[in-house]
Amino acid sequence: MHSGERLAGAAGAGLEDDRGRRLLGLALLASLALHGLILLLLAMLREAQPSPPAPPPLTARFAKPKPPPELPRVEPSPAPPRPAARAPRPAPAAAPAPIIAVEPARQAMESAPVVPDAPPQPAPPPAAARLESQPAAAAGPDPGSVARFRLELMEIARRYKRYPRIAQENNWEGRVELRIAFAESGAMTAVAVKKSAGRAVLDEEAQAMIRSAQPQLSVPPALRGRAFTLEIPVEFSLRDAR
Repeated sequence: MHSGERLAGAAGAGLEDDRGRRLLGLALLASLALHGLILLLLAMLREAQPSPPAPPPLTARFAKPKPPPELPRVEPSPAPPRPAARAPRPAPAAAPAPIIAVEPARQAMESAPVVPDAPPQPAPPPAAARLESQPAAAAGPDPGSVARFRLELMEIARRYKRYPRIAQENNWEGRVELRIAFAESGAMTAVAVKKSAGRAVLDEEAQAMIRSAQPQLSVPPALRGRAFTLEIPVEFSLRDAR
């Protein structure tokens, strides 16, 4: 009894399982069919809707440039009227010339006494005669003899030239121009500074150099009998002192 009930219960359970499987398969098939139908309807709706019209083609046109605006014409302003020329003023009438009484003057000339002309004065003597009457000016010394004696004096004075130590230590340089005067006898009468070197010690040394050379000088006979002067430059340079 118990085994038969068990078999009957097992058979009933198998039937229920088969039924459940069939129901599940049917549900799946119905779901697939429903999805396919929805997709089909969507495709039909898309085909039924009209397609949007294509946009018209774009065309470009070149616009004509606008002409530039006309500038307003500026009319020239009329020139101002020229002032009317003034009429020249009439020249004043000339005063009448005084009438000279000729008759009384002629009578006075006729009544005046006649004075005889003065005798002619003698002409002055010509310039040549006056120059001859004056004494001739004394001629100066011979320029050639003066130049030779000047060179001789410079050569002798150079032997007595000394560069002051104080000038060397202070780097003093300069040029002294001396004026030397000679008497008619040929003796040296004066030694003066015509142009200074800017340093008293250099000026004094230049004069002492000439005085030291005086005993060695001999004025040539061509220069004796006439007073004359010489101008001699004396250079003080540190290059010569070294």
